[in-house]
Amino acid sequence: MDNIELFLTVYMLELEKHLNAHKDELINISFQSDEANTDRPLKEYLKETIQKCNKISSNVEEVFFNYDLGKQSTHFIVADDIKNIFIEKVLLPDELSSIEKQELSKRKNAVYTNPDICLKIIDNDKTYYETIELKSTKKDNIPGSSIQQISPDEWVIFIKHSKNTISVITGKYIHSINSKMQFPDRSPRPQVSFRELEKWNHSHRKQIKDIIYYCSDSEEKAKYELLSDWQAILAKRWKETLFSPRKKKNEPWFNNNLRKFILDFLAEYDKLSEAEKDDFKSMVKSQIE
Repeated sequence: MDNIELFLTVYMLELEKHLNAHKDELINISFQSDEANTDRPLKEYLKETIQKCNKISSNVEEVFFNYDLGKQSTHFIVADDIKNIFIEKVLLPDELSSIEKQELSKRKNAVYTNPDICLKIIDNDKTYYETIELKSTKKDNIPGSSIQQISPDEWVIFIKHSKNTISVITGKYIHSINSKMQFPDRSPRPQVSFRELEKWNHSHRKQIKDIIYYCSDSEEKAKYELLSDWQAILAKRWKETLFSPRKKKNEPWFNNNLRKFILDFLAEYDKLSEAEKDDFKSMVKSQIE
C-alpha cells in the first residue's frame, strides 16, 4: 500500500463521518429520482466540502488490514508524512482538462469514462489523481456501472435518501457489489447496494481510538472473479437455468429465450456425426476471445 492509498483509507472514513454529521445540509440537496448517478447539486456540495476538509484531521495512528484474531495482519503506521498529504483541488467531469483525462486513462484498467469526482492530491510536491464514484438511491439495490467500466478498488460515496432521512457510507466499489447481475441487451451491469456496503463496513471496518482495523473478507475473491470473467459466471448461470427442473417465479425474459435457443441448437447438433461434433466444438473454442 502506498502513501496515497493509506491517506484515502483514513480520509474517506473521516469524510463519511463528517457527511453524516451534516445530514441537515445534505437532505436539502435535490437528487435525481431512482438514478445510479448523482446530479450536479450533490457534486457541487461534495466538492465544496472536500476542499474545506482536505486533510486527515483526526489522530489516527495505525491501520490494520486483513485483521483477524489469531491470524497475521498487515500493519501500517499513519506517520506525519501521510498526515501532510492534502487534496489541492476537487474536479468535476466538465472541469477535467485533456491532459488530466489522459493521465486518468493511463492508470485505469477499465474502459475510461469521466469520473463523478476527481481528487487532485499533493504529496511532498508530487501530484496524484484519484477518482470517486457517487451513488445515490431511495431504495437499496441499483444498477452499477457497465462491467467493462468498473474499477473494483475505486472509492465510492454511497447515499441513501428519502424525503426525511439520509445516510452516507464510503468504501471500495468492490464491497458495494452484491451477487445480482442483470443481463440487458448491452454489457452486464452488476448491481451495487447501499446495504451491501453498509454491511461490509459494519463487519470488516472498525475504529478503536486511534487505530483503524480492516478485517479479512472471504467473499472478496468471488467478486473479483465476477468482474474479471463475468462471461463465465453468466454461462454457469444459464447452464443452471437450463438444467433446473422447475421454472422460477418472475424470471427474466432471457431465460425463456435460452430454453428456445437450446432446443433449436440441439435439434441441429444432434444431426452431426461424432467427428462433426468435435469439429464444431473446436471451431467454437477458436472464436472465444
